[in-house]
Amino acid sequence: MEYKHCKISEFIFKESNLVSIYGASGRGKTIIGLQVAKEFSRSIFISSEGYIYKSRVSNIYFKNVLFADVSTSLELMNSILKAMLLEPSVIVVDTINKFYRIDKKYKGLLYPLMLLSEYSKYGKVLLFWQVSMNNKVSGEKFMRYFSGDVLRLANGNIIGNLRNCKFKISEDGVIGCL
Repeated sequence: MEYKHCKISEFIFKESNLVSIYGASGRGKTIIGLQVAKEFSRSIFISSEGYIYKSRVSNIYFKNVLFADVSTSLELMNSILKAMLLEPSVIVVDTINKFYRIDKKYKGLLYPLMLLSEYSKYGKVLLFWQVSMNNKVSGEKFMRYFSGDVLRLANGNIIGNLRNCKFKISEDGVIGCL
């Protein structure tokens, strides 16, 4: 089923409050996460990808979004706990499996997922997942177990569960579903 003229967040959260999106590098994961955070009244955007997103934030207005940068799995856990205490409408994590890909310690992925799964009973959670060079998601079994919906980014489309949203990236953010 194709969706037309709806916000990206409406498409993403149609099936579940805890959604995972995966895709190859450069497909638009970060900018979609920023767009979703912008579409809610109170949002937390947690980045494990360094400062890449900050160049995009300077061009787009984000008055209701708090940002956190993490560089270890412990910092990720702490940021998730602090975010939960603030009770935002949505928590966006870009990317949830970065540290698992590096150190292969499942607890560094399992504990954040358990917390976010619990939070999704009260608010929305959007998780982005890195893929390896062979297009496999590191921690895919965890992703599928904890996520109520799993979507894939490919060629300007968000695809999953017999639905498709074509999007376009502009100076003002993400326009979709076209």
